Amino acid sequence: MLEFQPRERAYLESIHALSQDQDSNEVFVGLSLTESIWYANYVKQSYQGDVARGDEAEARYLSLHEQHEQARCAVLAAESLLQSFDTAAQ
Repeated sequence: MLEFQPRERAYLESIHALSQDQDSNEVFVGLSLTESIWYANYVKQSYQGDVARGDEAEARYLSLHEQHEQARCAVLAAESLLQSFDTAAQ
């Protein structure tokens, strides 16, 4: 389960970084629940200065980050397109 402080959650929601999977689990957009938990823990540990900076862990983080950002950008693009249709229809 992903746990965030209220300000963290507000920020992540504002940038469309969170979603729900098919089982209604909160996840990072584009990531599975397992990937989301690993990603959140890595980021948290990184901010605390406690992350193990091994090549494998860093490579996994970068891969998940890229996967997440591509999915998040797709969500933002779709939302922008819908807004443009709404504006044109008015």
